[in-house]
Amino acid sequence: MINLDEQHLVSLERGFHIPPKPELLSQIAEEMQKSDASLDKVANLISRDISLSALLLKTINSPVFGLQRTISDIRQAAMFLGLDQLNRLVTLALLKQNFKGNACISLERFWDESVEVANACVLLGNRYKSLMPVDELYSLGLFHNVGIAAMALKFRDYVEVLKQANLAKELAITDLEQARYQCDHAVIGYFISVSWHLPKPLCHVILNHHNTHFLEQSNDEQQRMAYAILKCAESAVDYARHQQYSSEWFKIKEQCLSELGIVDQDFADMVEDYVDNAMAS
Repeated sequence: MINLDEQHLVSLERGFHIPPKPELLSQIAEEMQKSDASLDKVANLISRDISLSALLLKTINSPVFGLQRTISDIRQAAMFLGLDQLNRLVTLALLKQNFKGNACISLERFWDESVEVANACVLLGNRYKSLMPVDELYSLGLFHNVGIAAMALKFRDYVEVLKQANLAKELAITDLEQARYQCDHAVIGYFISVSWHLPKPLCHVILNHHNTHFLEQSNDEQQRMAYAILKCAESAVDYARHQQYSSEWFKIKEQCLSELGIVDQDFADMVEDYVDNAMAS
């Protein structure tokens, strides 16, 4: 397991900006936790931020959602999407706002892939009755690689590490990052997730999501299932994008499927469903 105290010092020494959780997300969460949560109140909270509202409306009216008519205000968006989906879009938009700038990778493509993993996590959570709410699984997928965005913004040569990771199949990307920068994206992602108040089990999975021995080391049933779902989701997205699986997946595949109580054919069917849905959208 990772020694967080030492890694914490390293991350601070490297001067990473760890943004705090936006107050808007806390306000939305507080309202949504009420038994009589008000759609109007949530819409009003979001509408106060004009630039965020404009970005959300642009996203909702894009071809991805395939609407027959234009959504013109946040209340309409909330009625159409529901509070859960709207909250997911707000979280994504605020993450993008906090991690923007002159990065050495395409951040737009990075966030697209993060959303794909998040959606695959939800698909798996619904299919295999996860111990975690699907909204938490969505957050896990969205945040699991957020440290990559932070490192791509800080280090101009970081893209070379990503290329090396794709070529050096037997080396974990976190090992390559540690060798060059004395920190890695899983650790940075952990601190960002803690700062944004994600549940502790999710933060711990994010910290260990490249640890191929995690299922052997963890005794926490909730974390084990979340890890297995995340790795299955990553693999489904890998296959949809590249028609192949990562070498890391083959090291943990049997354990992940066992954790979910499924076999190869179940996973193959899930990947096929995911690919079909991805192509349809």
